[in-house]
Amino acid sequence: MIEDNSCRGIPAALDRQPLQVRLAAMALLLPGAAMLVLPWATLTVVPLLLLLAALLGNEAESAAFPRRDDLLLGTALVLQGSVWVGMLVIKGEGRAGLADAWPFALGLITLFALSRVRISATWLWAGLALGSLSAGGWALWQRAIERASRASGHEPMHAILYGNLGLMSGLLCLAALSWSCARRERWPWTLLLIAGGLSGLVASAFSGSRGGWIGLPLAIWVLYRGHGRLLPWRWRISLLAALVALLGSLYVLPQTGVASRVDNALSSLQQYAAGSDEMTSVSARFEMWRGASQLILERPLSGWGSSGYQAAMQERGAAGVQHPDLGRFWHAHNDFLDAWVKRGLPGLLALLALYLVPLWLFARGVNSGSGEQRALAVAGTLVPVAFIDFGLTYSFLAYPAGSLIYVLLITLLWGLYRQAR
Repeated sequence: MIEDNSCRGIPAALDRQPLQVRLAAMALLLPGAAMLVLPWATLTVVPLLLLLAALLGNEAESAAFPRRDDLLLGTALVLQGSVWVGMLVIKGEGRAGLADAWPFALGLITLFALSRVRISATWLWAGLALGSLSAGGWALWQRAIERASRASGHEPMHAILYGNLGLMSGLLCLAALSWSCARRERWPWTLLLIAGGLSGLVASAFSGSRGGWIGLPLAIWVLYRGHGRLLPWRWRISLLAALVALLGSLYVLPQTGVASRVDNALSSLQQYAAGSDEMTSVSARFEMWRGASQLILERPLSGWGSSGYQAAMQERGAAGVQHPDLGRFWHAHNDFLDAWVKRGLPGLLALLALYLVPLWLFARGVNSGSGEQRALAVAGTLVPVAFIDFGLTYSFLAYPAGSLIYVLLITLLWGLYRQAR
């Protein structure tokens, strides 16, 4: 599919649009930069801009809403937010529940607003590419100029969040390639998106965040399912060789720090398996997972609540059951265990719905539709895949920033995908 007027530059195209489209375009441009480069609170502006754009629109032109799939996604958001508040109210932590649940309310606003605003996905892809390039450049600056040991972002972002979100941003740029290849000016967009994808890998490498690398093969498989089978074999082989060469160079070059981080993880794993008492980032995770699992067995249905979990971990440390330093961590460094141990079985089921519902909605379109539809479906599949991966070794959704980024990406991609269909 080749879009009309696609040769116009973004600033010129924006200047000629009515106010409704301008607001929606700014909302789609923001997430790519606000995820990593701007303070994360900037993301709260996105649903507000979309809501204002929706109120300025013509109701007669809006798409039918909600449909069955919209209700499924909305139910998953409501379920997660409600369980987060409800279970913590039961534990006497209502304010904390509200503080953690508000991103899901903003997701519902985004879902509704995009049903009343028709906007091109161009703005989202452009924002993601520019944001990924900025994040990679910032990571390079921190390592090469500031001599930081690991690249990180604005508080409360840190190296783990920054690196994994940088990786996801790069993957989303690569997801858009089927969209760029269907445009009249395919080469400028394709090169921009490839540069954004590579820059995301650079941000991840310079952050030293190892957790995101575990799921990279699965993410590559999703990209291949969406794009690879449409390419001739010589292109597939060439791209695979280029990817292997890039990943190999990131590992070999000492400036990236990848080799030392991987070697350190393997060494720590061997020490833990041998029964060493030395506390490393790897052994600490295994011990936190073991402690959280034992607490879950004590209260599998109701959970412990946030403060109750930390108090119980501190008691375990005081009793000599585990290392006392583990009591200072306020989450379990695993999203599934963290949801279960704090919010009980309802928390685990709500988290599974939050991941699996959008995964099912988007994965159906990975092999079908136009280039634009396929790009949005691949990107929508990659977001839960990436967050599931990130959540294996860190509690991403324990941070409002992590929840807001996940919810906004899912609802933005779904709103654009339902328009494209």
